[in-house]
Amino acid sequence: MTITNTDLDFGRRILRVGPRDRPFLLVGARPAVITACICAAAVVLAIYGALSGSAEITVAEGIAALRGQGDSFTTMIVLEWRAPRILIALVLGASLAISGAIFQNLTSNPLGSPDVIGFQTGSYTGALIVMLVLGGGSIATMTGALAGGIVTAFAVFFLASKRGFAGGVRLIIVGIGVSAMLASLNVWLLLTATVEDAIMASLWGAGNLSGTSWSTFALASSGSVLFMVVAVLLARPMRLQQIGIPFATALGQNVRIVQIVAIVAGIGLTALSTATVGPISFIALAAPQIARRLTKTDGLALAPTAAVGAFLLLLADVVAQRINPDSPLPVGIVTVSIGGAYFLWLLMREGRKK
Repeated sequence: MTITNTDLDFGRRILRVGPRDRPFLLVGARPAVITACICAAAVVLAIYGALSGSAEITVAEGIAALRGQGDSFTTMIVLEWRAPRILIALVLGASLAISGAIFQNLTSNPLGSPDVIGFQTGSYTGALIVMLVLGGGSIATMTGALAGGIVTAFAVFFLASKRGFAGGVRLIIVGIGVSAMLASLNVWLLLTATVEDAIMASLWGAGNLSGTSWSTFALASSGSVLFMVVAVLLARPMRLQQIGIPFATALGQNVRIVQIVAIVAGIGLTALSTATVGPISFIALAAPQIARRLTKTDGLALAPTAAVGAFLLLLADVVAQRINPDSPLPVGIVTVSIGGAYFLWLLMREGRKK
């Protein structure tokens, strides 16, 4: 494995994995280093999150709990309460970030994120219908969130399309309009529900990682990994489409099929996150842009994007817990607070470009 200067990536340094004459993987050196640094920071933050909170735990006590040698109280806090919450924050943060990268690539617009276009709101609507109207359980809620997100996505693309799939400002405007209508429907569903159900759904709708268990983590992570694999397989075709649809078509690519599968994968990642912990904004919007600026790459950069998303959601959850350790805030409140300022900046930046 060597690092050499090559013209395969416009003169940038490339990390070759495998034999020198026939490497089986070429990775940009800068994205690889940046991704490794973000992952290391996420590990440090995860350790801090596992040891801090309403009950402070020393490093020695935490290590003993992980090795199965700690007392029952410490083991319960570290392994049963905090570990699943930390791991699901990492997995869902990566899922939302990859979903944002997919839709920003499809729309060729940094605002083309599922929480802006309305896909996340559609997932929330599907989940609310299952929870408040049909009275379904956790698996049924996930199914409803997935169905609601997919229906919303195809409705937005259909309304915004003109001679094919839409992109850019037209899709953003249609998505915001559909999101506003669905938000009104969500409020109506909450107002017509019983007080207990409405309170439960409202707390869940704020984006809350509290109460995460190992079974919830296993269910969410298995589905997320499946859609992540699909996203990785679609990375090369989507990069070709970013160069130009005629170019991708000339190379024999079925553009429509790639876009449809990409939409399903992106919605699947968003819907699983929404169904598991509720709607979480900002991560899908900001993580792809932050990753692109850190790595100085154009197009899809899935590994750095996933690392940034995982770190951001875990950081937001740690901040939410430290604000009030005895009664932690929903993580969605923290991400919305940060994301609002970022969204305004991005809107002004795009307006100046136009």
